Amino acid sequence: MEVYRKISVIIPFYNEEGNLEGVLKEVSDVLSQQNVPYEIIAIDDASIDQTPALLKGACERIPQLRTITHSRNLGQGAAFFTGFDAAEGNVVVTMDGDGQNDFRDVPRMLELLSRYDAVFGQRSHRNDPLPKLIASRIAFFFRRIILGDHVRDTACGLKVMKKETLNNLIPIRGFLRFIPFLLTQAGLACATVDVNHRPRRFGKTKYSLLKGYFLPTILDLIFMWWFKKNRIHRIK
Repeated sequence: MEVYRKISVIIPFYNEEGNLEGVLKEVSDVLSQQNVPYEIIAIDDASIDQTPALLKGACERIPQLRTITHSRNLGQGAAFFTGFDAAEGNVVVTMDGDGQNDFRDVPRMLELLSRYDAVFGQRSHRNDPLPKLIASRIAFFFRRIILGDHVRDTACGLKVMKKETLNNLIPIRGFLRFIPFLLTQAGLACATVDVNHRPRRFGKTKYSLLKGYFLPTILDLIFMWWFKKNRIHRIK
């Protein structure tokens, strides 16, 4: 039996004028074949290119699309939490706005929700710059050692979760990398599936190896270790 009554797809966009229309079309095309109500929540994280204008035009063509605009750039994590708060569906799907996630993987992820609370995509063949790949492997090594987290690709934007699982997430910078850890710590049943990952066609990555990864990740990892050691386990 299907566990979803309505699907909420949350997509942050920051200066993605070249990729936006293709992403929205793919999401709409795939979900229109699923015979289930859905909404697409696009978060404009204070873009300074044509992203706002393109989103306005897309809303006129796609009735299921809603747009929320940040007054200043707050980052991807904040954009996702904005979408979580606005979501009306009982199933939430997250993805990146750069066109690298393949939304055609989502239907088989949705099927697994009859047995799991959350399903995480892991990119089988990543099309990312070499420094980003190296940094991800280093991060996975330390997460596995320190937290016992064996999810290989926690940074993959493609995730499918029952909405009630979102109550276990912590609204801090960098929480995206620890969603699988936080949900398994809460005792929820989670699965991973291999998904397609495409090269970026337009625009530039927002990733910065030194500023945006190592130091923040180390600090977040220390916090998650503290959280694991000190959290209260409720008796069910």
